[in-house]
Amino acid sequence: MPKDQSGFFKEKKEWSEIKDSLLECYLTPYFQKVLRTYKPICYVDCFAGKGKFDDGKDGSPLIAMKCIYDSIRTSRLDENQLQNAISPYFIELNHGADLRDNLRLAPAFPGRYEVIDGKFEDNICDILSARKGENVFLYIDPYGIKALDSNLFDKILSYDFRSFEMLINFNSFGFFRDACQVMRFDPSKDTAFQDLDDLVEYEPTVVDSSPKSEELLTAIAGGDYWKDIVRDYQNGIINGYHAEMCLSTAYKEHLKKKHPYVLDMPIRLKDKNRPKYRMIHVSGHEEACFLMAENMLKRKDELFLNVQSGGQISMFDFNISQNMDSSVEGEVVTEEEIKQKVRTFIRDSSSDMGYKSFVAGFYTRNGLICRMEMLQSILTNLEKEGFVEILRDPPFTEKTHKKSSFWLDSASKGRKVTIRRKQP
Repeated sequence: MPKDQSGFFKEKKEWSEIKDSLLECYLTPYFQKVLRTYKPICYVDCFAGKGKFDDGKDGSPLIAMKCIYDSIRTSRLDENQLQNAISPYFIELNHGADLRDNLRLAPAFPGRYEVIDGKFEDNICDILSARKGENVFLYIDPYGIKALDSNLFDKILSYDFRSFEMLINFNSFGFFRDACQVMRFDPSKDTAFQDLDDLVEYEPTVVDSSPKSEELLTAIAGGDYWKDIVRDYQNGIINGYHAEMCLSTAYKEHLKKKHPYVLDMPIRLKDKNRPKYRMIHVSGHEEACFLMAENMLKRKDELFLNVQSGGQISMFDFNISQNMDSSVEGEVVTEEEIKQKVRTFIRDSSSDMGYKSFVAGFYTRNGLICRMEMLQSILTNLEKEGFVEILRDPPFTEKTHKKSSFWLDSASKGRKVTIRRKQP
């Protein structure tokens, strides 16, 4: 029987703060960059909640409104341009009145927001169908996995936006638990599934072994690949943690069919636990992927420092090393292994690429397995070995006339970095 969730918004849980922190640290630079395109931005919080928790902590709607305010305050757009520059929408099924009251606490901006009472799936197309040619960002932190309908996402993409991004909370272990139930297998004795009650779902997905439940999970996953993963788990070929990783990997591969760039941050609920859900960012542009990769890596660094100083427990899945992610069994991906992955990625690329394009593509293929500093070090060594050439424009510094060493492109500073493969 589902838990009583009447106190869902009483206190903001630590794992909820992690999700909103990731959102907050991305939105301000996102808005600032996209405002420079002089094309409208449509921001949608698809499961907005009350906007504020009863303990006084901000929810995602107030966080987004503060990011909008900060971005507009530093914008060079005039007042008329700002009137329609950003259109925030907040969809909420159960707490619209509380949300409206709490949004009155948000700083004013030269535009208007709209609270929509109802379900995400019933309203999102009405919002977005009139947004052709605009920049769209969806924050999808659902109350349960059943709202993640891949067919609905495909319909949304058909509206032809200028840019499109989603930050999705994917409860991967919750999905796999439901998948096992549909296929009449009980995973409850597996330690991988024993602390899922900590990950509260306000509206849990109800499944059984009926064809209807199979269809629901297939629609969420974007395919029936999940069945083979459950069978391998049932037969003892993989354990619960491997199963979750296989499911998450397959889900990301499905997203990559429609979105060139997909990043995944596994998040754990408690110290020493395996990851229990994933924050997944999808986008169509290397700049967006690079920006989110920077954000995710910084969040990991900050949380690690908090752990060392006796602060909050780190809830991101990473080991204490230069590398950021470990495999299912906990072994570290070595620098030499990462170097081989870099070589393979560059070999598979058919042409020269900019540094940001390289980073976005590499992380999309391999995950956030190391910091960017390691990638830069590996590229430098590969240049010394004659495998690549790092072309920088301008090639020399203006003041000292030394060889340039910057990595980031900057149109305002006239800088450009190109990675060129020299060996087959």
